[in-house]
Amino acid sequence: MVNIFDEIDENLFRPLTGTNKRKYVDILTLIWDRCKRIPMYAIEKSTIFDVVEEYFLGLDEQIELDAEEQEETDGNVTDTRVIAGGFIRRLRDTGWLAEKDGEYEEESKLAINYKVVPVIKSFQEIISPTIITYKGKLFKIYSMFEHISEQGSPYEGVLKEASEDFDNLNQALRTLAASIEDHINYLTKGKKPEEVLDFFEKYEEKIVVGSYHRFKTNDNLFYYRTSLYESLDKCEDVLLDALVSDYMEVERVDKAEAACRIKELIAKVRMDIEEMEAIMRIIDDRHITYRTRAVQRAQFLLLSDGSVKSKINNLLQFYASEITSKDDLYEEDETCCFDVFQIYGQNFIDSASLATPVKKKRSTPIEFMTVVDELDMELVEEKNRKMLEYIKNALTSENVNGFAKDILQGKTAVSAGSILENNPDDLIKIIGLYTYSQTPERRFEIRLKDNFVETNGIRFKEFIIEKRKV
Repeated sequence: MVNIFDEIDENLFRPLTGTNKRKYVDILTLIWDRCKRIPMYAIEKSTIFDVVEEYFLGLDEQIELDAEEQEETDGNVTDTRVIAGGFIRRLRDTGWLAEKDGEYEEESKLAINYKVVPVIKSFQEIISPTIITYKGKLFKIYSMFEHISEQGSPYEGVLKEASEDFDNLNQALRTLAASIEDHINYLTKGKKPEEVLDFFEKYEEKIVVGSYHRFKTNDNLFYYRTSLYESLDKCEDVLLDALVSDYMEVERVDKAEAACRIKELIAKVRMDIEEMEAIMRIIDDRHITYRTRAVQRAQFLLLSDGSVKSKINNLLQFYASEITSKDDLYEEDETCCFDVFQIYGQNFIDSASLATPVKKKRSTPIEFMTVVDELDMELVEEKNRKMLEYIKNALTSENVNGFAKDILQGKTAVSAGSILENNPDDLIKIIGLYTYSQTPERRFEIRLKDNFVETNGIRFKEFIIEKRKV
């Protein structure tokens, strides 16, 4: 088992645990901002000294040094350049920075140690988390699988990359699920109870929908899920040989191992999709839980804020706690509240205001059925005919496939606009084709176009109906 300190200096985190830990983090951030887009993460040593010296001058404060820092500066705590040099040397000695010899007639350079780049990135991710566009990430995976048959390198260009994207996507969703409590607390922090209640009236629309709800609609998660499962089925069938061949070439393994690894990767992607759905359900539950808690907390504070409403509520709660039986309602009030107001049972004020008792139903003798006249057979046949016609034209998967066959009539493709223009009564069929355009058992394909058409008073986005390729 490899330990992290087998790869990096065991003193790496010492500068971040002392008196000036915040300053070291600031300095690393400044250097990283200068180095992150430069080859080898290296810039001239004098430039780094200038950046750090400028940072200390901008603080405009007396720098308190610990024992190790005082050794680096030889006790000179007044010269900002010397202090900057001491901090830089300590970062170098503990493994954050590395010295690079300059080329011919070039100044020597300092570089961020490439081994600690992931650590620095993680610091920045904590401070400013990367916003993952869930819908865009999923659409990318969907698009890659849709064209996997055309991909010259299906393993490296599609399956492997999709697996990595799913890892990132689900990791982001897990982080979202784990951060909901902090997120709700942040949104309600410092707000008055009435502001919290007003805020949550708009929360569903502005926050929930904007953050993750779009990701769950039929046009996104569930739409892509069906297509992804179909693509994975192809990977296990007609595309398996191509994937195995590509894996052998990329990973340099024999055919047996490649076939095993490809099947494991396909199974992993299937589990990633299932995990994604499970995380979304958890997000739902946690949102409901923490929103409910925040609202209940606001309601409690609203009723205990010292206002008249709060005081009346406390009095009512006091009276309620004193009542143990119905007879207590009619006893005289001898408490200190007697001179303020009096509470009476509803029956005392007006007996008519009480709800009328519900009369219990009494059993009655069973009445004999009247003799039914002979049915009108023509009417029965007419009703049966209408029922059969309804069943024939109902929007079922089987009927919709029949609609597609009738509409195509042997043609390769037909536009929905032309169909509706020639046969206005086919509107229901057009709606059915669009509705069932993603079902696994369909025998047709729908290809959306960018333009809108208006036919017989109906405006919709044009699409083409094509026979599905098996």
